[in-house]
Amino acid sequence: MSPNEKLVVTPPAAKEGTRRERRIERQRKAILDASAELFAQKGYTATTTKDIARAVDVGESTLYGYFSSKQEILQEILIQQGEMVDSLLVHLNDLKGLESFVGLVDILLERLLAWAVYNRVVIAEAWINDEILLGYVVVHWQPIMERLQNFIAARIAADIFRPIDPAFGARMMVAAFVASILPVLRGVEPPPTPEQRHQLAIAIVEIVNNGFHAQKG
Repeated sequence: MSPNEKLVVTPPAAKEGTRRERRIERQRKAILDASAELFAQKGYTATTTKDIARAVDVGESTLYGYFSSKQEILQEILIQQGEMVDSLLVHLNDLKGLESFVGLVDILLERLLAWAVYNRVVIAEAWINDEILLGYVVVHWQPIMERLQNFIAARIAADIFRPIDPAFGARMMVAAFVASILPVLRGVEPPPTPEQRHQLAIAIVEIVNNGFHAQKG
C-alpha cells in the first residue's frame, strides 16, 4: 500500500444459512436492538426481561429460547462490539501513510456511530457498574488494547513515534477517539455528515501523530 493510498476494508461475506437459521438470527438481532434501546433509556439494572419481551412482542418464555438471561444479552452486545472493532484493527499493520491511517479511523467512526445506542449502553453501564466494567468490558476490549499497544510499540521501534509507554499510549488513543464522538453518543449533538466525519478522522490522526506541537519549517 502506497503512503497516499486509502485503506479499503471489505466486510466478510454474510453466511447464507438455512431459512430457520436466518430467522433465528433476525430474532436475536431484534432482541439485541430492543435491549440496547431499553438499556439506554432505563439503564441495565432497571430493565427487566419482561420489558425486553414486550418490546419485541414475544412472550418471556420465547425470549429465553434465544437468550438465557439479561446478562447474556449484554454479554452478546459487548462481544459483537468488540469483534467489530477488532476486525477493523487487524489492518493496523497495513498502515503505510497518514492517508491510510485516516481511512481506518474514518471507518471506525462510521461503524461506532452506526452502533451509537449500543455504545451508549456500554459507556453508561461500565461507568456505574464495576461488575460490568471488569467482567465484560475489560475482558472483551483487552485484545483490542493489546493490538493498539503492539502498533504503538512497532512505531516506536521504527522511530515514527517518540518513546512512550505503549499501554498508556493505547489508553490515550482510545480516550481521544471516544471523546471525539461522545457528544453524539450522548445524544446532545447530531451525527456528523460523511465529510464532517472524515475531517474528524483527519484531526484525530494529526493529534495522535503530532500532538499539540506547532509545525515548524
